[in-house]
Amino acid sequence: MISIPQYLEFPSTGKTKEICEFFLEMLERKNKSLYMHSQQVANYAACIAAQLGLSPREIKTIKTGALLHDIGHLSVPNVVLNKAPYLSVREAAQFKKHCIAGYSMLENMEEFNDIIDLIRSHHEHWNGTGYPDRLKGVNIPLGARIIAVADHYDQNINPCTQKWQKTHEEAVLELQDGAGTLFDPAVVKAFMEAVAPDMKPLPAHTKAVKKTTKKKTAKKHKTNPQVKTGVELAASVPHPAAAPTQVAVPQTTTAPEKTAGEKPAAAANTLPAEKATVSEKADAPEKITAAPSESAAAH
Repeated sequence: MISIPQYLEFPSTGKTKEICEFFLEMLERKNKSLYMHSQQVANYAACIAAQLGLSPREIKTIKTGALLHDIGHLSVPNVVLNKAPYLSVREAAQFKKHCIAGYSMLENMEEFNDIIDLIRSHHEHWNGTGYPDRLKGVNIPLGARIIAVADHYDQNINPCTQKWQKTHEEAVLELQDGAGTLFDPAVVKAFMEAVAPDMKPLPAHTKAVKKTTKKKTAKKHKTNPQVKTGVELAASVPHPAAAPTQVAVPQTTTAPEKTAGEKPAAAANTLPAEKATVSEKADAPEKITAAPSESAAAH
């Protein structure tokens, strides 16, 4: 766990503090890991907001939104929460409802008018592929973009189950790889400067190489174009040219119409050329050598 400054003081206006404490207690009773996750995301989000140079009031608003960003999970079964992100289609649909559920819990409270949009949009992506509203770019509230980066990082290093926990370096590299597609590049940069100043930014060409490698790897799983099968290998070997085989094509002729007093024409020869030649030889008259006449013998 990385040691970072704590920004967990509650707003003191109206009943906001009491409401925040109530929802945090509910989260702790439902799922201890979810409760700890909410506090850590609030810490990271406040650090990023401060690094971006936001005002103390804006930092406090974003911190409160991050603290309550997952209260919609109160309506999601723990079985689903513990399996995330490896969910079935039905479980994923149930999981994604937590953004709107959290928004609905606070939408009628004036004290939270500034943070309900942060709760609703913290799973939106920079390229418009997120949920629930598929917002894109600067249309996503800045606080939601900050919470998205903090949430993704903490989910990787402190997951509900330790089976797929990632290291700090792996989680940071994943954020860098998603900058410009999933996350706001400026927010990722601020996160790097505030939380991981010892790690260098990922070059742009490295991201392109990674994407190309992923595509090539996916294609190799289907078919490897460099490896030929036995049939393809045999087909690629040149064979000696064989003498062309002449195929006799039957020739058909149309018999002329019969006229009165005319003998019927001979039937058209429809046999192949080779067979016709054999038949012609068979029908040809044999040469008979005449015996010498008596007169010639007398001479």
